[in-house]
Amino acid sequence: MAGITERNQQKLDLANVGYSMKYIDEWQPKTTLHRHKPSYNAEGDIVAEVGTTVGNVPGAPDYVLSKARIGLFQWPPSDGCVCPWCQESSKAPKVEKQETGGEEKNTSPSKLGPHYKG
Repeated sequence: MAGITERNQQKLDLANVGYSMKYIDEWQPKTTLHRHKPSYNAEGDIVAEVGTTVGNVPGAPDYVLSKARIGLFQWPPSDGCVCPWCQESSKAPKVEKQETGGEEKNTSPSKLGPHYKG
């Protein structure tokens, strides 16, 4: 059982990853979590893609918080998601291959400036 200090820290941690402040005070049944970060095996191969689900897991705030730290949330990933993994993928610069030479070209507007005519 968590004390008041731990409960307040859990509330703050849950709020920082997108959960409501009252979440920790309500009983939570089993839930389904969605991957916002791919899962890799020891060889570095992806074993679970972003968007796949993990069902029938405890809905207790401390458990959900521990899973949120590794990219599992109760909502599916989207462009409007505020988790670090969705924010990172939405801010990643687009990389294109040039037709000649095969070198990569960064087309991020922030890197090229507002007057770039490309």
